[in-house]
Amino acid sequence: MTYKNDDIKIKQIKELLPPVALLEKFPATDKAALTVQTARESIHQILTGNDDRLLVVIGPCSIHDPKAAIEHAQKLKKFMMN
Repeated sequence: MTYKNDDIKIKQIKELLPPVALLEKFPATDKAALTVQTARESIHQILTGNDDRLLVVIGPCSIHDPKAAIEHAQKLKKFMMN
């Protein structure tokens, strides 16, 4: 049963590509894949107590504006420790 107030804020529906299609269309570079692997290993070491660093997760919960996400990442990069 539907009501007049169902989905009243939905203006448009766009079909999303499945993740595997995105990976095929935009494959990760070797450098990007290494960055992800290294970060995941570091996080694992922190969560299992083998690394005493503090893990802080920040950022948008979703990216609906790619330009804003890139600007956010550039600002965060300034604070990254080498």
